[in-house]
Amino acid sequence: MRAAAVALVFVLVSACRGGEVTATGADAGDAGETADAARDAGAAADAAREAGAAADAAPDAGGSAEAGAPVGDGGADAATQADAGAGCFLSTVGVYGECLPTADCAALGSHVSTPGYCPGPADIQCCTRAPNVADNPPVPAGWRLMQQSQVTAAMTAWAVAILHDPTTYPMFSTTPQTFGTLTVLARVEWHPPDFQNSVVHRGVTLYVPTP
Repeated sequence: MRAAAVALVFVLVSACRGGEVTATGADAGDAGETADAARDAGAAADAAREAGAAADAAPDAGGSAEAGAPVGDGGADAATQADAGAGCFLSTVGVYGECLPTADCAALGSHVSTPGYCPGPADIQCCTRAPNVADNPPVPAGWRLMQQSQVTAAMTAWAVAILHDPTTYPMFSTTPQTFGTLTVLARVEWHPPDFQNSVVHRGVTLYVPTP
């Protein structure tokens, strides 16, 4: 009789311990069913081992989630790379450029970075050639510089309108206009510093046909 009581106590303890492990490693509802179903120490031990395996597997699932984290970082890096290399346009002066990291732009030499024209991080900026009168194209074939004494008020107003419209007339663009019997060609160019501007700046040069 004493031996039977000891055996019964052993079975109940084993079943309870199996239930605790199962609840920790898997689902609490499954723990109740396991405790009810356990009728001997062997069944409870098997349940405990299965529950322990489930508990061991749980950290692996967490590790998989952590391993997946860099995928998001890689996506952000890819987006940054996509931003870099995109075209840009400086609407203030009418110059086209390329969106580049500021360090890459500086490494090109004779280039400047301008913020506010590119998507992505603040370090991605519009990289353009630095203003330089040496970059102006040669005088158009069949034209010559117009003398200042020939410039009328109407021509000046026309040139000023071109100057203030960089989007329609980007750098180095040309457009003709007839004034009476004289055809005038206007070209947007870099002008050297003068009494109004202390740096190289956007300007409009007028040309007339060669005789």
